[in-house]
Amino acid sequence: MNRRGKVQLWLEFFSDLSCLVAANILSYIVFHFGVHKIIDYPVTDWVRYFLTLLVSYMIVFTGFYSRLNITRRNRKAEAISLVRNATLTYLMFAALILLLKNPIIESRYMIIAAYTSYILLLIPERYYLKRWITGSFTNSRTAAIAGVITTSDIAEDFIKGIKEDWSHRVSGIILVDNVYESARAAVYGSDGSASVAQRDVFPKSIYDIPVISTDDSFMDWIRSAPLDEVFINLNFNDDIIPELIEELEDMGITVHLNIPRLAKMVDESKFDNISCRVYAGYPMATFAAAQHSTYELVIKRAFDILASLFGCVFALIAMAIVAIPLKKESPGPLIFKQPRVGRNGRIFNIYKIRSMYVDAEERKAEYLAANKMDGLMFKLEDDPRITKVGRVIRKYSIDELPQFFNVLKGDMSLVGTRPPTIDEFNRYESRHKRRLSMRPGISGMWQVSGRSEITDFEEVVELDCKYIDEWSIMLDIKILLKTVYVVLTHKGAQ
Repeated sequence: MNRRGKVQLWLEFFSDLSCLVAANILSYIVFHFGVHKIIDYPVTDWVRYFLTLLVSYMIVFTGFYSRLNITRRNRKAEAISLVRNATLTYLMFAALILLLKNPIIESRYMIIAAYTSYILLLIPERYYLKRWITGSFTNSRTAAIAGVITTSDIAEDFIKGIKEDWSHRVSGIILVDNVYESARAAVYGSDGSASVAQRDVFPKSIYDIPVISTDDSFMDWIRSAPLDEVFINLNFNDDIIPELIEELEDMGITVHLNIPRLAKMVDESKFDNISCRVYAGYPMATFAAAQHSTYELVIKRAFDILASLFGCVFALIAMAIVAIPLKKESPGPLIFKQPRVGRNGRIFNIYKIRSMYVDAEERKAEYLAANKMDGLMFKLEDDPRITKVGRVIRKYSIDELPQFFNVLKGDMSLVGTRPPTIDEFNRYESRHKRRLSMRPGISGMWQVSGRSEITDFEEVVELDCKYIDEWSIMLDIKILLKTVYVVLTHKGAQ
């Protein structure tokens, strides 16, 4: 996490926590001293109360903290974030104090009033926190003081972007157009088409930030000025740059270096998720279509394991109930096992309660012409290969229950993208394979968006990629809740 992310994290953590404590104290004062609805509880109960509340707050804040830059959150996103976190905090808190048998749980006025007050306090707190961060923080002593080394042709756009980063305060700009031969060629062209007079005219400031130097004396300013970081954004390569970086590092200054080739690649890429790291002594730039928090992925996997343990029990019960009528109608194995393609091309066997006749795969070729899907998926209207029992268990999605064993093994997740067959995967174009960049799931955005009504494979890919790009634990919870609704109402099932 960068400096801006860390500052934002701690500011929001302590600001929200202050509102939580204030909400509970305010509720106690009003309903104990004011309307006398809260009785006297021992101090030990109140200590346990606030410790449990703190634990609940920390768990929810850690799991659902919005890492989106606070300046990019609109009012809707902010409102959803604060109501969601407040509600989850109090749901977890209520469950914990109930399990711990804290007698304060009996005080409905305390719990409901504190929850309501918490939300009402969060609204102005987030508003003024955002104003303070974006307006005052840049000028505070906490912001990093930065210098910028660049050329006049790109200086304005770059400085404008840096000023939007509230964790930095740029104190000076250095324009090196006339310092290096390669800089002059980058700015004025290899033929030096600009006149000498034009080259010598530089702005005195850019966005109210002074231009400190335009000649080779710029290092004198860097050596004497209070600087935490230096941004070097040059659209050329020069032998002097490594020496410059080495001296800045020796001074203890953090250096941010633009690499022209990478800048061009980022500009041409569909995605802007790039990180740099040294591997085996070599600096490497990592490009990724989507980047997810390792911590949240661990939570997702832990939840998958816990939920799949319960799911496996339900699967065994369902198999026991279905086994006799299914085998009576269609002799053969109870469990259908089929190779599927999982995350990034990994092959695994998916498990289902068999809902078709045993020769269904051999008969598939007969019905390819009747495929209702446009593209690289196969789905048949009133598929004659499905047994009578199979139609019932498909209607209620009972046939999918054995996939909890796939989740427990780690081949699948509760929520993800549907894994294709090997035949379908072999016909994919490169862009289609991005839908497999996360672990496949029992349910997903396609399933809860009316899968029987969606007949265009490209639309399926679009939904899957949207899930991958926007993934969060909260999105998984929403999809799981919608899945329950879809299963109970049979919406989109076939």
